[in-house]
Amino acid sequence: MPVDGGLRELDTTRHLVADMTPTFDAYPAAAVVLDLTDVPVREDDPVVALQRLADAAARLPGGVAAGCGFAGCDGGIAQTAAGDEIGRRLEEAQSRLREGPCLDSRRTGKPLANVPMAHPHSRARWPRFAPRAVDAGITAVTALPLRYGGRVLGSLDLYHRHSPRPRVDVRAGRILADAAAIGLAHRELIDEHREREGQLQTALDSRVIIEQAKGLMAERLHCTVDDAFDLLRHDARRRQMKLTDLAHSVVHDPNGEPIPLPRH
Repeated sequence: MPVDGGLRELDTTRHLVADMTPTFDAYPAAAVVLDLTDVPVREDDPVVALQRLADAAARLPGGVAAGCGFAGCDGGIAQTAAGDEIGRRLEEAQSRLREGPCLDSRRTGKPLANVPMAHPHSRARWPRFAPRAVDAGITAVTALPLRYGGRVLGSLDLYHRHSPRPRVDVRAGRILADAAAIGLAHRELIDEHREREGQLQTALDSRVIIEQAKGLMAERLHCTVDDAFDLLRHDARRRQMKLTDLAHSVVHDPNGEPIPLPRH
């Protein structure tokens, strides 16, 4: 993952925090942003980070409900979380119906702000989801992609309705989405490094046990280690065993695994 892209995302978030509107108090907001950046690294389950994001977004001024989710490989939703019951129902509806502004934002990586659900365009674009949103009392939806380094990890979904209160603060939502995306992307990097480290350790362990088996066979059969390796490999194919498993048996089997005999 490009480091420069990640730094640009972090820099953008810092500028947004510094330029927040009075409706999103700077000090509590800074604590929330730091938590969203850090929680994916601290928690083993990434859904915890999604839930923390949904809970924070549900408290944004002008909003009614909030949800978020990871983008699935097939363009759908892999995992979701919601800050309240309305958000949970609407997230589940989009996942089940495979349509809605939040899914579109995840697929395209573009934000959709204050999209009116009763508008004919919305009803034509999302014919099954839009009526459900209106029935739930939601008149508009804002979907903000969770983006990092050119990748779209999911979206933050804000559900709101027209009222005397101000419209949902899209800039504040973007701050939360960017912070969560940074944390989630860093967690992916950590998981990738751990997986690669495990693979390298497995390969090293396999190499060590094979070398031990070769040395043992060379000593017992009075042959070179290269000839011992050929015998070991041939016997593994004959038994339809993994070379590492046979080598482990030769070295560690308490029952005394037979040493492969020279071929004639």
